[in-house]
Amino acid sequence: MLLLGLGLSAPAYAETLTWSACVQEVEANNADLRTAQANLQAADYNASAAYGGLYPQVSAGVGYTDSSGTISSGSSAIGSTTYVGKSYNASVSASQNLFAGFKDSARIEQGAANRDVAVASLVIAKARVSQALKGAFAALKFAQDSVTLAASIVQRQEENVRLVELRFDSGNENKGSMLLTRASLAQARLGQLQAAQALVTARAQLAQVLGRSESDDLAVSGDVPLAEPAETPDFHAIALKTPDYFQATAQEKSASAGVTLARAGFYPSLDLSGSVGRLGSDWFPQDERRSVGLNLTVPIFSGGRDYYTTRGAAASLDAASSNKQTVERQVLVNLKQAYANYVQAVEQLKVNQAFLDAAQVRAEIARSQYNNGLISFSDWNLIENDLIQSQTAYVQSQRDRIVAEASWEQAQSKGVIP
Repeated sequence: MLLLGLGLSAPAYAETLTWSACVQEVEANNADLRTAQANLQAADYNASAAYGGLYPQVSAGVGYTDSSGTISSGSSAIGSTTYVGKSYNASVSASQNLFAGFKDSARIEQGAANRDVAVASLVIAKARVSQALKGAFAALKFAQDSVTLAASIVQRQEENVRLVELRFDSGNENKGSMLLTRASLAQARLGQLQAAQALVTARAQLAQVLGRSESDDLAVSGDVPLAEPAETPDFHAIALKTPDYFQATAQEKSASAGVTLARAGFYPSLDLSGSVGRLGSDWFPQDERRSVGLNLTVPIFSGGRDYYTTRGAAASLDAASSNKQTVERQVLVNLKQAYANYVQAVEQLKVNQAFLDAAQVRAEIARSQYNNGLISFSDWNLIENDLIQSQTAYVQSQRDRIVAEASWEQAQSKGVIP
């Protein structure tokens, strides 16, 4: 609509992506998302591994010993000789911990908390990538529109130069006005060069978010889906539902489990074990051997390790609790600031649209008046510059409106990536 409103046409590019195509490509190829997903998978496995301490540990083994040779014994002159032969053994052993000072339950709780941290990290990563994608898409769309707008401005300035030169040649305009229009044309061409360079950067930015290494001739078409701001939300309720706060809470739970885990060193450990096997000089050995044991281990002194480990874990818990409070307050600030910027950007776009409509009408009227000698060059030049500024501001506000809404979504840890 902007291009139609400005009377421009978009240049052709080798590869043009729609918004939905960008979302699909980001889901499949973005490195940050893959990293967060892999971390969650690792946390899942670690959480499952924490349950291992509740189950018996079973092992089996076979052995072979060759102690062939002679061993002399006795005190006679001839003495006596014992021949030691080969032996085989096979056994199955099982052990079950009955009590380990609440260590196993603490590890399970800590594993679950660490998994919650990974879940929150994935949600945060999705929101961050979504915001980056919207920003990169809007930046490239802005760069494309800027290239087109810059070409239009150059064309209009060239027409202005011809118009002023004709009036100068006929004696109806002074040389200063002619030189000023030529300078404005040079400035417009510089703007065209800057827009072309910005397009290269915007392509690279979008390619990076998409997970591509090449960005030549990349372009976008269509618009990012937008929504109007709702009424002032309940920021505190939203803050408590954000993954940042959820992550801080999970970290506090993990630290609490760490304290329990550290204290386990002060408690005794009770283990039940048993084994059954065979032993003999031939394979498969025939002599049976069984054993059952109940072991109680009471810690007495560990060189201060358990004491200092517990103190360190308690300090980590205090830090995690304080961090949760800090995160909650910071999330509130981020939410309020992002919402304010979002509302302002929506209204700014509407204002700039109104100024652009007015500037276009004024520019057409002023051109006709200047052509007929009804207004001075200074007045006409101001109106022309106002049109250029209004066009530029409108294109920028389109980009800023998308970025502001994306930032508001990110502050809530929402986005387009499921």
